Amino acid sequence: MNIKNVVKVMNFHALVRVDKSRKQALKYRMMDEALYNMMDEILNNRNLRLDKQLNIPDAAMPALTIYVGSDFGFCSNYNSSINGYMASDSRDEKIIIGKKLRKPDGRVLLQMYQQEFAQNRKKIEEIIRESIEKGSHSAIKIAYNRYLNSSEIQPNETKLYPIEIPEKEEKDAYKEDFLVEGDLSEILQSLLLTYIMQEIELAVISGFAAENIMRQNTTHESMKKIDEREEISIMQERKETRQKEFTKLVESFIQSRGIANR
Repeated sequence: MNIKNVVKVMNFHALVRVDKSRKQALKYRMMDEALYNMMDEILNNRNLRLDKQLNIPDAAMPALTIYVGSDFGFCSNYNSSINGYMASDSRDEKIIIGKKLRKPDGRVLLQMYQQEFAQNRKKIEEIIRESIEKGSHSAIKIAYNRYLNSSEIQPNETKLYPIEIPEKEEKDAYKEDFLVEGDLSEILQSLLLTYIMQEIELAVISGFAAENIMRQNTTHESMKKIDEREEISIMQERKETRQKEFTKLVESFIQSRGIANR
């Protein structure tokens, strides 16, 4: 198959997907900061901590990290940064999303293609739920390529839980009292699970937008390089053709002069 045709097809598919995935990423990102601040004020509330209503993860346990990569190539170094995070976190237990991510060291709890995320969402949720209820991990993190805009992609590893208290002075919200009806521990666990799953969803959508932008840029540059090579090849062929015609003309001239001198 002609490589130029393959690159054209990849470029076309990237262009089709970029706009839709970009709009989804922006929509989810608008609520990301508000969601984080809400969870920060609840999970770092001083009164809830003093009342031991919040489970504090055991630092001696391994972390759980979700890595989000791509299923397809033609997206430059999209997966290399995620593979780098994975190599540096060899002790972590892992959930891997994306065919193109390298086989890691350490224990893999679940592995899937990126396009299988929707049907495997419940499996991921069960792993996160068990981690929260049993305290089986010191932290829950996610590593992915974050979409910022059409020209900027940012490799990102974020700790989703526990949410660290900033070094600056505590927020006033940390000191507020909550009036709760029902089992507070169960409510907090459900709220935390919802928050983490929302962040994973955001990472997959944001990563998909970043992937397609990088693929579109890569395939566009590739087509330019292919066109340049084709142009050089055509020029070389023309040069060789002219050289052959000139040689043939010279030989014909020499041959005709030789005949005339006899």
